[in-house]
Amino acid sequence: GGGGADAPREVAVTADQVVITGPRGFCVDPDSTRSRGDTGFVILGNCAAISGSTRAPQPDVPAVLTAAISGPSDGAQVTDDIGALEAVLRSEDGRRLLSRSGDASSVEILDTRVIDGILYVHARDTSAGNLAGVATDYWRAYLAVGQRLATLSMLALADQDVSDGDALETLAAFAQAVDRANPNAAGGPQAATEPARPPFTDGLLGRIFR
Repeated sequence: GGGGADAPREVAVTADQVVITGPRGFCVDPDSTRSRGDTGFVILGNCAAISGSTRAPQPDVPAVLTAAISGPSDGAQVTDDIGALEAVLRSEDGRRLLSRSGDASSVEILDTRVIDGILYVHARDTSAGNLAGVATDYWRAYLAVGQRLATLSMLALADQDVSDGDALETLAAFAQAVDRANPNAAGGPQAATEPARPPFTDGLLGRIFR
C-alpha cells in the first residue's frame, strides 16, 4: 500500500529523474530530500512515523535508509571494476570518504561482499559527526544507475538490535528496488562495453581523488 500524502513511497531526483524507492514499510522523508540537478540525496524511514498514521505500513527492520546519487560520470562507471572500487574504499582516502567527519581513522571496514554485481560494505564509523539516533555500524551498497553512482545506506536505530543478516537483507532489497525503478537509465549497457581504462584516471573516482 501507499505511504499516504505525507509519506510518499518514491521520489525522483536529479535532472535525469532517478527514482528512489525502498522496501515495503519505508517511505520518503520529503523534508530531507535534496535534488540539485546533478546530484540527489534521499532519506527513507518508517512510513507510519513519517505520516503520523499507525495505519501506514511499517518495515520489518527498525532502520533508516539513505540514497546519495552522484553526478553523471564522463567515463567508465566505477562499478565496472568492483575489485578496484573495494580496494579504494579500504584505503585511507576511501575510509576518509566513508567517514561522516572526513577522518579516515574513525572508520573500520568490517566486511565486504559482491552480490549480483553490487558491492556491499559493512563499516563502523565512530566519528563525532555520526548521525544522532543511529548505530555506529552500517551497511552500504554501491550500484550504477546509468552513468550515475547510487550509494545506498542502511542505518539501524541505535537502541535496536539488528542482526548483520537482517541488515544486509534489507539493504539488498533497497538496492533491488532502486534498480527495478530505473529500468531505462541511459548509459549502463554502453558503459559495460567500453574498453577498460586505467583505474581512477577519469569518471567519478577520478574527480574524487584528482
